[in-house]
Parts: sequence; C-alpha cells; structure tokens
Amino acid sequence: METSIEYQSYIADTKNLKTTQGRLDYQAPYTNDFEAIFSRVMDEDIKLSTAKNFIENLSPGELGIIQKYNGLADAIDKGSLNAEAAYNLLMHDNEQYDFNKDGTTQVGAANIMSTVPAAMTPDIRGAYIEALNSLEGKDRLMAITLTFDTARITFLINNTPYTPQTIDYAYLSEKVDQMLNPTGGGFTSEETKEGIKAFWEVLENSYNGKKNVNVEEKREPTVEKFLNDLRTKGAVVFLADFNKEKIEDMIKEFKEKLVKSMGSTPENLVEIEQLVNAYRKQLLEEMEANLDDDEKNIKINTQATVKILLDLKDKEEKPLEKLLQIDS
Repeated sequence: METSIEYQSYIADTKNLKTTQGRLDYQAPYTNDFEAIFSRVMDEDIKLSTAKNFIENLSPGELGIIQKYNGLADAIDKGSLNAEAAYNLLMHDNEQYDFNKDGTTQVGAANIMSTVPAAMTPDIRGAYIEALNSLEGKDRLMAITLTFDTARITFLINNTPYTPQTIDYAYLSEKVDQMLNPTGGGFTSEETKEGIKAFWEVLENSYNGKKNVNVEEKREPTVEKFLNDLRTKGAVVFLADFNKEKIEDMIKEFKEKLVKSMGSTPENLVEIEQLVNAYRKQLLEEMEANLDDDEKNIKINTQATVKILLDLKDKEEKPLEKLLQIDS
C-alpha cells in the first residue's frame, strides 16, 4: 500500500466513513474473493508503481471479481490502465484516492467524484465525515453535492485549464449558505433545506468542538507560559519554539491516526515511525522557510499572537496586556 504522508492521513479519516447499505449489499457476493486478492496485494506491498504489473498477472476470473466489486460496467482492459487507475482497482472504496489531483478518482476506466475529495483540507475532513454519517438516503446525497468541484465541471464543459478547488470550512460554509438562501432565481425545497441544516449542525458541532477542546486543554498554562517565555527568550527564539510546540501537537495527532488506520503490529509501528519522522522533517522545513529573519517582523508577528492568546482570558485580566511591551 502507498505510504505517503498525505495518503495515509487521508485514509486514516476515510476509514470512518460509513458505507451505504446498498453498496454493502451490492459488494457482498464478491467480498470474500476480493479480500483474498487484497490480502495478496498487502503481502506483496503493492504501490502505485507496481499495481499495473500486479493486475497484468491476474486471471480473467480474478479480474472479473475486481470489476464486479468496484461496480464497473465494462471488463477491465489491462492495457489502458495508468498507475492510479490500476492501484485504485485493488483498494477498498475508502482507500481509493485522486493521486494525480485532476479532480476525479480513476478506478479502472471509471472517473469517480469521490465522496471525500482529495482537495478537502485535513482539518475539516473528520467533521465532514461525521456529518455525512449522520445522514441517510437523499439527504446524504444532497450533502455530498456540496463538495462537487465546480472547477472540474468547468474544465469538462469548456475545456479550460483545471486548478483543484480547495475544499475547507469556508468553502463548505459558502455552499451551505447558497443552498439555504438561494439567489438569482435559485430554489431549494424546504425538505432539502432541513437535510442541509441537519448536516451543517453536526459538522459545525464536530469542527468547533474539536477546536474548543484543544483551546480548553491548553489555554490557561499556555497564556502564562507564552508570556513568560516571550520575555525570557526574546522574540526570535520564542517564535521558533512556539511553532515547534504546535508542530509536535500536529505530529501526535498524525501518529494516532496512522496507528488507528494501519494497526499496531511491530512491522507497522516501524513503518509508522518512519512516516512520522518524515512528517516532522517536512513540518520543520516549512516552519524554517516561513520564519522571517527580520526581527521587526518577528516582533510584530509575536505581538499579534500574544494578543490572540490574551483574548482567551477574561476581561478582568486585562492588566496582562502590559506584558505585550517588547524592548526595541
């Protein structure tokens, strides 16, 4: 299986997406045979670069199982497969991925609009999946349409250059508002509005709840420690240390997702540690690239951050603001 940080983070979330009963019922006659093939895929550690070769060595009967399990209308044409199309044929639904970032997930000859698009930011993915899991039938389908990449649709219709649309909280919020408050002659039925409202309520509670938990866990010790470290370390060293603390939190969350997704066997733990180390290296490199060497700018950035943290305190604690003064 592919082990890139981005992909493993994605499937750590999508493994929580509930499969509809209709899909489960359809796949049921082919599941055991598909799992036997999937077991070989795991044993041979098939990746993007080797998936096509693996498929070329399958029997017609095995290809038929994969075709049926994935719900493909036509028989699999080995010669027409690219790496993404071949790899996704061998994966479960929630492990299929848009590796080339063209807006669709290629599964054999099919181009699928994924339920959880690769362009969705990791911070919103878990909340989105939780909200989808709370819906059934047409309410669920209507919620999925909120993530349709209009840039992809424009590309297909007008053959214009394609740039993936980042799907984050702001994007989904705007789409929900358009559904609930249509303009320009648009119309949304009251039944659809109720479904969208239910979806959005769950998503917001999940998304904001996670943020609030993190704030509550850290707000009291962070503010005092933050101000003290700022005074004693100086702006440059402080800002670097502050970013490293945030990075360690991100790494911890990433590792927990990997363990949940991949399991905790000794072999997997070794692989997980390698992925975590690569992720840490990537984040530290990004932090160093973003740190401004100009002390004046660092000072401004630090003061802005202090102000944000001070806003978390009660208004009675305003005297702390005097500590914002940093020596020139």
